[in-house]
Parts: sequence; C-alpha cells; structure tokens
Amino acid sequence: MHSAIFLSVTLCLPWASSFAAQPADAEYEAVAEEYIKGYFAARPLQGTALGFHEYDGKITDYSRLALDAELSRLRRFDDRLRKFDPSKLSPRQSLDLRILQAAIKNELFQMQEMSIFERNPMVYARAADVNVYVQRNFAPLEDRVRSLVAIECQIPNILIAARTNLNEVLPKPYVELAIQIARGSSDFLKKNLVAAITGLKDEQIRAAFQDANRRAANALADYATWLEREKLPKSSQDFALGEEKYGRLLAQTELVDLPPAKI
Repeated sequence: MHSAIFLSVTLCLPWASSFAAQPADAEYEAVAEEYIKGYFAARPLQGTALGFHEYDGKITDYSRLALDAELSRLRRFDDRLRKFDPSKLSPRQSLDLRILQAAIKNELFQMQEMSIFERNPMVYARAADVNVYVQRNFAPLEDRVRSLVAIECQIPNILIAARTNLNEVLPKPYVELAIQIARGSSDFLKKNLVAAITGLKDEQIRAAFQDANRRAANALADYATWLEREKLPKSSQDFALGEEKYGRLLAQTELVDLPPAKI
C-alpha cells in the first residue's frame, strides 16, 4: 500500500505544479499508473479502503500461482523504473520515482527476504479484515453486504492456501500471534459483523450473508486450531531479521543509509 499512498501524496503536493513538466514525465506517469492498477488488483481490500470502489467485493488471491505472479510483476516494474533517469524528470516526478521505487523494494523485500507468505501465518489470519465495509457508508447497505458475501466466500480458500504455502517450521511468536488474530477475527465475524448489518432489509441477501459469514468464521477458528496443534509444538525462535537484513531494509525501502547501530 505504501506505493499508492506515497504516489498520491507526491502528486498532490501544493508545490508540485510550479515545476515544468519534462518530456520523460508522461512516460513515467504511465508506468506508475500501470503499476498502481496492478497493485490494487492484487490487493483489492486496500483499493476499497482508499476509495477505489471498482475493487469492492474482491480479496487477494493467496494461491501459490497468484503469489508467484505478483512477485514477477513487482520484479518487472522494479526493472522498468530503474531505466528512468531522475535528472530527466521534473523535480516532482524525480521525487515520486524514488518513493515508488522504495515502495516496490519494500514489497520485494517482504516477499523475497522475509518470506512473509511462507513464514508468517499472521498474513492469512488478517485476510478477513472487512471493517471498511461496515465502518464507512460508501454504498447502500445491501450493496456492501453483497460485497461482504463475495469476500467471505473466499476466506476458506485463503486458509487452505495458508496450509499449502507456510513452511513446516514457523517462528513461535508469529504462530502465537496468528492464533490470537484468527480467533479474534472469527469472533468479530460471528458477533460484531452480524450486529453491524442489523439494518439490512433484504432477506435473500441476509441469508447469503449468514451462510458465507458462518463458513468464514468457522474457517478462521479451524485455522487457529490447526496452528495450535500442528505448528506451535514444532515452532522455533528463528524470527529475528538480523542486522544485515535490517540494514538493507532501511536502505532499500526507507532510503536510510545509516547502519542500524547508529539510528
């Protein structure tokens, strides 16, 4: 999400319009826009949260095939952006380029160096965060509940993918937190989410919601039980990033060149 937020911020800065556009700006803007569209297509809940409602009712595909495709996409855009010469861009776009490159590096670091989809079970436990659909009245309740139904129908598949993607041995703190998150998410769906749609009038939509919500809540509870029984007993204390990786994380994603010891 960093890339989308940072790009939006830089495009909206009040001083940005005072700089003359350069010939390369249009090409850069086209690449940046293409990246952001793909970013939200892979992370539709974030798109909805930022007000792009063409992504309503969709959720990230956590299948191995989809994750590999997203990693390839990130690498392609990392290469494409590297070909832009910042000195040939306007000051606004030169800054925007640096920010977008750092945001992509962050995504790549999480997938390649931190192996979040293989090592961090919390990723999947948090997948059912649908708060935006009840916290914001951006569409009629019936439409938002339809979107909830479409999303909740995918939660069991996500948690099946988790069992396939996760390593045999996981960091113990990650497993412990994931168990708490999954159980909390299950309770949220069973109680809070049900309470949040009490004003729904359409009984057909309500019936579809009740079925999808029950299945999603049960899948999360089952995931927590699976982690507790299968992953917690064999978990390890190998969770630290390490100074060398942390230094690269800061340099690549935060543009901080100081070594961690001096920060």
